Amino acid sequence: MRLQPSPPPAPAGKPGKPQQSPIKEAILQRVRTLYILFLLLGLAVLGRIVWLQTGAGGKALRNLSTKYSYRTEVIEGARGNIYSDDGRLLATSIPYYELRMDMAAGGLSTERFYSQVDSLSRCLADFFQDKTADEYRAELQRAHAEKKRFHLITRRKVNFLELQQIKRFPLFRSGANRGGFLAVESNRRVNPHGELARRTIGFVNQSGVKVGIEGGFDEYLRGKPGQTLKQKISGNFWTPIASDQNIDPVDGYDVVSTLNIEMQDMVQSALREWIAEVEADWGCVVVMEVRTGDIKALSNITRRADGRLVEEYNHAIGTSMEPGSTFKLAGLIALLDDAKMPLSTYIDTESGTVQIGPVKVVDSHEGGFGGLTLQQVFEKSSNIGMAKAVNRAYGHQPAQFVNAINRLGIHRPLELQLAGEARPLVKHPAMKNGWDGTTLTMMSYGYALRIAPIHTLALYNAVANDGVLVRPNFVRELRQYDRTVHRFPTDTLNPAICSPATLRGVQRSLEGVVINGTGRMLQNPKYRIAAKTGTAQVAIGRHGYVSSSGGRHYLGSMVGYLPADKPRYSIIVALKTYHPEDSDKPYYGTALAGPLFKTVADRVYAMRYNVTQRVVSRPQPFDAQLKALAGPADELNEVLKTLRVSGAPRLPHEGLAAIDSGGRVVVPTLMPTTAGVPDLRGLTLDEALTAAEGVGLCPKFSGMGTVVKQSLDPGEPFEQGTEILLTLDSK
Repeated sequence: MRLQPSPPPAPAGKPGKPQQSPIKEAILQRVRTLYILFLLLGLAVLGRIVWLQTGAGGKALRNLSTKYSYRTEVIEGARGNIYSDDGRLLATSIPYYELRMDMAAGGLSTERFYSQVDSLSRCLADFFQDKTADEYRAELQRAHAEKKRFHLITRRKVNFLELQQIKRFPLFRSGANRGGFLAVESNRRVNPHGELARRTIGFVNQSGVKVGIEGGFDEYLRGKPGQTLKQKISGNFWTPIASDQNIDPVDGYDVVSTLNIEMQDMVQSALREWIAEVEADWGCVVVMEVRTGDIKALSNITRRADGRLVEEYNHAIGTSMEPGSTFKLAGLIALLDDAKMPLSTYIDTESGTVQIGPVKVVDSHEGGFGGLTLQQVFEKSSNIGMAKAVNRAYGHQPAQFVNAINRLGIHRPLELQLAGEARPLVKHPAMKNGWDGTTLTMMSYGYALRIAPIHTLALYNAVANDGVLVRPNFVRELRQYDRTVHRFPTDTLNPAICSPATLRGVQRSLEGVVINGTGRMLQNPKYRIAAKTGTAQVAIGRHGYVSSSGGRHYLGSMVGYLPADKPRYSIIVALKTYHPEDSDKPYYGTALAGPLFKTVADRVYAMRYNVTQRVVSRPQPFDAQLKALAGPADELNEVLKTLRVSGAPRLPHEGLAAIDSGGRVVVPTLMPTTAGVPDLRGLTLDEALTAAEGVGLCPKFSGMGTVVKQSLDPGEPFEQGTEILLTLDSK
């Protein structure tokens, strides 16, 4: 047996450790390197986090991140509506939309944009008619090239219905992300009745100017804003997210005004027509409910330099002027109640011109009135008579006269619900400046003091209201979601402006103005009016009462209430006009304001008394003395049936028929009249309308006053229903 040699000894090293190949060693080296790199990267990230949390620039970066990732948006509450006294809308908010495009929207590809921009441009051009399709396309392509995020498509905003059509346009129908279409909503205040009571309803503009009911009740109408937190998502869009910071907005209250739409429309149209006819500079009319002080109609019309008639300033509450003879009511109350001067007191007004101290007092009546009682002085509006009476009672104690005037309560602001009330100026002897030897005399007939028409109306309304002076009221209640949350009751400013005996004397004197004095044109057989006229020259700055060309400015007014026996409404009409030298334009209160006052009073009475009286629903016996004019038989039968008239003759079923004064049925073939057209010249409007309609004519009219011309000659034959045009003139 042959022995093998033994193996060589192992090299020296660590005992028990296996020998690694070079490949494995390389892999381990790479792992170590990656581990170290990841460790360093982690340390860098950790260091960055620590720096962002505590470093100097961390706060700014965090604010920037919050700004661009989240934002809080204010949500305005819906502005409340304004309603008339019967619940019809006077002002409301309607959403309008501004059209924009996000040209960098995430889903708006270049291919989609250019494939539809032509058709979109044509749709926009056809819809808005403000640019050509080529112009729209060029603007859109330019905005797309610049990647504008909020490109304005057109300046005109669209309403909701228009928006629904626009959403169907090419590209827009793809929505915000794929089409880039953005509709930014905003609310616009609108008046459904157009210009009706626009100045009284008012506005609140972006400059902070607050006017009318909108301005006076802006705090209630605008509600309370809320806020919502939004997060930015892809495509530069923001979406609301749930957050404790979110606050729901509170809608504004609805305001129920005291204005009556029918009455306001009537007053506004009558004022506009009359200002155009007499060429007045401005005018105002106010109708107030006697017991409550509710303003049922208020209109102000101003003539601009270019001749346009607009409602841009509230003269009724904001124009303070010398009122003239309408202020004699305050003087009469002082004489009766404070000085205890009887209405029968004799006063010599002489020949129409009197020097009282430094003041030359003139009456408008040529030759003067001679001897008058105090009541006649008031009825005929004698400046001399009133000045003599006031000087007789208060010449040595003028402060007592002013104190008696101030006790009425019209020397202080009425603190109306609307902004812009002019502050009254009633001078007092205690004033350091402004009182001299002429003041007492001039104040007695409405000069040397300044008040707005609304203050004058408040005083006359107090006389109608059994001596109770109430604050004029424009808003009756606030509502939210058809629930009344607050009512504004009638506010009494003075429970008794004078004694009951004085009140009766003053009321009798106001009625006397219409019966015997300057207001005789207001007489009518249907109801009684108590009123007073007023004429005042208007001072032209430092130039006095006469312009450089010799003309004068006048304020003509008339104020009163109706019906005189049971007053329900008080009315004031005031018009300011320029009267050139040698002009025949009307400027006295009787001629300037009187016809308009009569028109308004007659129509108010017709609206609230004649038209609204209900017919008692009970059978009525037929009266053979009454006759029915010829007309369609079926309509006459319907009238008899509706009125439940019993015992009437039977009318034929069709054709024309009439009932004569003997109760017999007449079936005419033609309907001529034997008497012909009546002579209507010289009649008032009411008389002329009654006479014309009574014979079967269909009257139309223009102007105010009495009839001076008619389109059909008196005695001319006519057929029933023939139209006749009546021309009226107040001269």
